[in-house]
Amino acid sequence: MPKQKKAYFRFFKTIKIKLIFYLILITTIPILVVISTSYKKGKKALSEKVVEKLTSIADLKKTQLNSWLQERVVDISVLSTNKSLEVSFSNLLYLRKAFRTIGSMKETEIGRVYYNRLSEYLNSLKEKLIYCDEISILDIENGEIVISTNPSNIGMFDKDFPDYLDILNNKGMPFKDIHYSEYTKQIGMTFFSTTKLTDPITMEETDDVNGIVLIRVNTEDSISALMQDWPGREDTGETLLVRRNGDKLIFLNNSRHLANTALSLSIPIRLIAPESFMLDSMEEGIMEAYDYRGVEVLCAFRHIPQVKWGLLVKQDKQEAFKPITKLKIHVITLVSASVLVIIAIVFIITHGITQPILQLVKGAEAIGKGSLNHRISIKSGDEVGRLASEFNKMAEKLEESYAGLEQRIRERTAQLRASEEKYRESINLANDAIFTLDPDMAHIVDSNKKAEELSGYTKKELSRRKIWEIVPEYDRQKTKHLWREINKKGSGMLDNLDCQHADGRIIPTSISASIIEYGKKRTIQWICRDVTERKRMEMQLIQTERLAAVGELAAGVAHEINNPLGGLQNFVKMMSREPENISQNKEFLELMAEGLKRIEVIVKQLMAFSRPYSTHMDNHCVNTVVRNSIRFLEHRIKEQRITLEERLFSGLPEIYADADQISQVIINILVNALDCMDNGGKLTIATGHCNHLKSSIHIKITDTGPGINDDIASRIFNPFFTTKEMGSGLGLAISKRIVEDHDGNIFVDSKPGKGATFSICLPVRKATT
Repeated sequence: MPKQKKAYFRFFKTIKIKLIFYLILITTIPILVVISTSYKKGKKALSEKVVEKLTSIADLKKTQLNSWLQERVVDISVLSTNKSLEVSFSNLLYLRKAFRTIGSMKETEIGRVYYNRLSEYLNSLKEKLIYCDEISILDIENGEIVISTNPSNIGMFDKDFPDYLDILNNKGMPFKDIHYSEYTKQIGMTFFSTTKLTDPITMEETDDVNGIVLIRVNTEDSISALMQDWPGREDTGETLLVRRNGDKLIFLNNSRHLANTALSLSIPIRLIAPESFMLDSMEEGIMEAYDYRGVEVLCAFRHIPQVKWGLLVKQDKQEAFKPITKLKIHVITLVSASVLVIIAIVFIITHGITQPILQLVKGAEAIGKGSLNHRISIKSGDEVGRLASEFNKMAEKLEESYAGLEQRIRERTAQLRASEEKYRESINLANDAIFTLDPDMAHIVDSNKKAEELSGYTKKELSRRKIWEIVPEYDRQKTKHLWREINKKGSGMLDNLDCQHADGRIIPTSISASIIEYGKKRTIQWICRDVTERKRMEMQLIQTERLAAVGELAAGVAHEINNPLGGLQNFVKMMSREPENISQNKEFLELMAEGLKRIEVIVKQLMAFSRPYSTHMDNHCVNTVVRNSIRFLEHRIKEQRITLEERLFSGLPEIYADADQISQVIINILVNALDCMDNGGKLTIATGHCNHLKSSIHIKITDTGPGINDDIASRIFNPFFTTKEMGSGLGLAISKRIVEDHDGNIFVDSKPGKGATFSICLPVRKATT
């Protein structure tokens, strides 16, 4: 747990804080209960008042809209049945039939009189209907605007004429819903009704309909003004008239907060009303929602089915519940003031109770920190005063005993320091490099002089490195594996691990490491021994053993050479006896040349086996080396009708080797396999990860020949051992030497009658730079 949290809990456990907490709890709970109850009742009453207000406004506006619509329907009905209007229009329409255009009609004196008389009458009616933008009368036959208070529309054909006829014939509501009118260039409604043919003399109305009377109403000046006029609207209250289109609501009037929203703005229904709004005439109510601005509002919604309108009366929730917010602030202020007064009184009371106790606590802390001369000055005669007196006596006795104890500690510390210096000096003088590692991150936290010599880095430079950063790239995985094993098992060893000196030199080492615990601290002691001299001695021993093997093989060499030498002696004697026999001597010379060539091959192979040779090491792809080796014997494989199968594993790491020498080993084994399959067979070459050596890859060559007996298999890598009539017995011996010089291994697995498998394991080592 962090120190700050511990200090916090320790502070909360003090007597003073407990007293303050309990006293505040006892005094504030009743106050909070009373105030909370009062606040809840007040909040409920105010909420009901806000809801009631919006509900009343919504019902009022719905009633006003219905009344307004009814009044407009009555207006158009009264206007269309006006006798003077019917007579004037009947006369004008009769005269209109006699002329091609209205303009030509108006050029005549009687036409001008009829037109002006009716026009003046319509304009006087328009002035009385202040909500009216235009009054027009259409010809019932074709929808032509015969006369209008807007002269620019006279003679035009009303595009909505078919809709008017359809509604009138079906006895629907005589108006066109809110729309943008091309004739008034305003957003509004069009109310219409038929006018009948009337006799101008008798003033009797006939059943023949001769025209349609239109009143175009500007809804922004009439309906919008009507809806927005309600008390208590304040800054955010507004009424919206909407029409449903699928799952969206289209605004029919301009909103208070955004301009030009009529017929241009729509919002999803689910944001501000239930999904069934305007589908069910009973779906009316009030709810909290989000309006077109994304602001949370309180919205009352109503449905006007006869005109398929929706009515939304809304106000921002923040403003609607402003009284509740004020009540909340008032309550919080009252509670805060009460609590502050209570806390001040409680602090005064608890200070008088806890101050003496705090002096005792500080005295105990001072003694605990070593200040044994600290005394408590409490003179009261109560229990706390007596406790302070006893505490002072205890401090005096501790001070006396501490003087002797401090001397003994100084002596013991000096002894430990001397012991530590001896240990550090012995580590520094050790012949092996010793690194002290952090077990969690493998950082080098300490090192001796031998470690600095081995790595070429100073102690300070080593402290900035991990242990595997002083190891060549190819041995870092082994180093990490050893570090993990030590953390898991407590100790570990690794014999062949190279260390890379700061100047680039590679130094062979062996590692012995273990976990060291000192108190609660754990470290890894990593002992690194330089085995350069041991490696040199091993190489000398190997060379000596090879020379010894050459000595032992001298008899075999003599035997191999003796046969052709004996033949050469016989041929010389026979040639000296019959020097004139040219044909015989020519045949003997050819046989002598073959014998000498045989001796030369044996000597060269013996020299190759016995003496050191130079290598050209580099990184190589093993599959490439295998393919290049097969290419040398492709013709022979085809001639012997041998089936070749390649199983070369992709993605293998590169080997660090002499490609020509490894190729020589592969060719030697392939030649032996082909020699034992005279009558055809199958030859398989595979590469992959080696199971016998860690961090190595294998090359496996399998034939379907007669196989090898166990007694022969144990000797096939011996020099001059061969089962072939013309073999030298050095091919597999040289191959084994090449593989071992690459730190690899070669072995054979065979059973008589089941072929043989030669396995070559080569380690993966990258060249150092």
